[in-house]
Amino acid sequence: MAVEGSHEEHVIINGTLLRGVSNTSFEQNVEEQPVSMVGKEFAGKTTTGPTQVTASIDKYLLNNDFVTTLTGLTDISGQFEYGDNLLDFSQAVINGYAVSTAVGSLPEISFDLSIYGSLSGSDNTSIRSLASDESAVENVSQSGLIVTFDKNQTNAVQSFNFSEAFNVLPTYGLGQKTPADISIVGPIVQEASISIEVEDYEVEETFSFLSGSKDRSRNIELKISGDNGVLNTFSLQNGCLASESIVSAAGDTTTAQLTYRGYRT
Repeated sequence: MAVEGSHEEHVIINGTLLRGVSNTSFEQNVEEQPVSMVGKEFAGKTTTGPTQVTASIDKYLLNNDFVTTLTGLTDISGQFEYGDNLLDFSQAVINGYAVSTAVGSLPEISFDLSIYGSLSGSDNTSIRSLASDESAVENVSQSGLIVTFDKNQTNAVQSFNFSEAFNVLPTYGLGQKTPADISIVGPIVQEASISIEVEDYEVEETFSFLSGSKDRSRNIELKISGDNGVLNTFSLQNGCLASESIVSAAGDTTTAQLTYRGYRT
């Protein structure tokens, strides 16, 4: 169910009103399977697991963005408001987010919020007036995107995308509809795709991964800056080059497209 139309849409998470929301959609997964009996191929259905609702939200990445501070939390709550319709939710967790930004544009962030607790219409009581506001948003200046490799090689870039994915594990007690516990397990998978001018880039050795003596691991810091300094910083840890390509067209600047993948705990 996508939330769209002429009605005003508001999302409040942990007491903060999100600004710059462009789209909100919901997906519900019901886990069930058919039951067979002797002499009857279909004898009904049985539920094999709790129903899970995922809210996908797209919004502008604001200065010192609030969404990324929610990663790792397993008890997120809040309210969706669409016109006169209100939905309260609880026991939610962010299972992934992606940031995209380019010179001269407004940076954006999209994230998935998995709701394991309740999701229900409230008693026509909006909490929007009690919520605090996120900060403002700025266009990215010509020199506003900076990537630093291992804290010594700094480059201005044309654009970059950065994402993190979390392995969320809910644990249920016998007969429970909501989790007794929610944990994030294993390493967090990170990925950064960077577009950089070739003159600022040194091509890596193609088959360096075959050499056990060559350390391919890199720590990469990606910064978005505005008129008043650094707005947001993202760090990719223990990253290795996953792919690279050179793009060149007549009359255009030749750029390298780099993708790094890393893991953090």
